[in-house]
Amino acid sequence: MGNLGENDIREALKGLREFRSGKTNDRIFEYPTGHPSSPTGFCFCDKSVLKTTAVCIRGGILAFVLKLPFNRPKVSLLRKMGAKIGKNVYISAGVWIDPVYTDLLTIEDNVMIGMFATIVMHEFRINGFRAGKVILREGSLIGGNAAIRCGVEVGAGATVAAGTVLGKDVPPGAIARGNPARIINKGEKDAEK
Repeated sequence: MGNLGENDIREALKGLREFRSGKTNDRIFEYPTGHPSSPTGFCFCDKSVLKTTAVCIRGGILAFVLKLPFNRPKVSLLRKMGAKIGKNVYISAGVWIDPVYTDLLTIEDNVMIGMFATIVMHEFRINGFRAGKVILREGSLIGGNAAIRCGVEVGAGATVAAGTVLGKDVPPGAIARGNPARIINKGEKDAEK
């Protein structure tokens, strides 16, 4: 697909705003674009210098705070940035969370996120843009160095093993491991012991 026209970009951005505000029940927003090397309208770098700088500063502050060993500032800052975060959530040092679309992140009560895990709420492809809600349900565990892609839901009590690259949902109580992730349900887990 070639570059989008101004009206196309306006309509696409309106759709993204509606998605982010919860006016749709969709968990993923996708829109075809030209190659990301050309302006797509979706990159914060396509905006004014002032808006681009503001996003970069916001991202830098979040990255700095997420590197710290202290949990409370991380949770507090993410809430101020629009993330929905429950009680008793622990975010280890060195975690990276997408600073552009923090409002698409939901972390329920009693979730633990291991060191250097990555949570992404948007991505560019060669010919498209994708944003998605990431939902970490109550009591889920995200292992260190795991990568969670946009649009993924990790079920209550589920585990994403260390180093896993997760691009699909994990049912409640299941384990995801590997790259790409393989889902192991409780019955399979017991059989492997």
